[in-house]
Amino acid sequence: MIQNETITNILTRVTVRRFTDEPVSDEALHILLQAAMAAPSSMNFQPWHFIVVRDEAVMQKLKDCLPYAKMINKGCTGIVVCGDVSLYESINKIDKEDNTLYWVQDCSAASENLLLAAHSIGLGAVWTGIYPLESRVDKLRDLLSVPVHIVPLNLILVGHPVNIPQPKNKWNKTKIHYDKF
Repeated sequence: MIQNETITNILTRVTVRRFTDEPVSDEALHILLQAAMAAPSSMNFQPWHFIVVRDEAVMQKLKDCLPYAKMINKGCTGIVVCGDVSLYESINKIDKEDNTLYWVQDCSAASENLLLAAHSIGLGAVWTGIYPLESRVDKLRDLLSVPVHIVPLNLILVGHPVNIPQPKNKWNKTKIHYDKF
């Protein structure tokens, strides 16, 4: 099997839900955001916006309004990955199709890059869902003053892991189909 640093990073990345109180450095945060913005993007629209949340009071409000963000603690940095749906208006008029939802794919790719980058520099991270649940989207819009054309996709919590769980082997050859289902 071909093995290299990138493949190892992908195969050993795990979700981390327990963090120390040590803050994430500005340098690490810059690397994570740079990696996120290196993601592929449909028509190169790069619809992503990132809201970095470090304020403890705001983090507590995130913890209170998002059911799967209960692991927030003092050392966490929150990164809300959002997409700008207004970018697709011009292309929708040209090809008469609704390309608006490509922001979800683009921002998901950016999110995965961020998760892999966190793992590669020794940080832990967890993706908590926001979109497509309107109640969660609305709560984040209100809490973080997000404009109507920007949609919060997820909240990624990043921090120094208390421990790193063993990676799960998710390989399942029954999920692979060749030429037809």
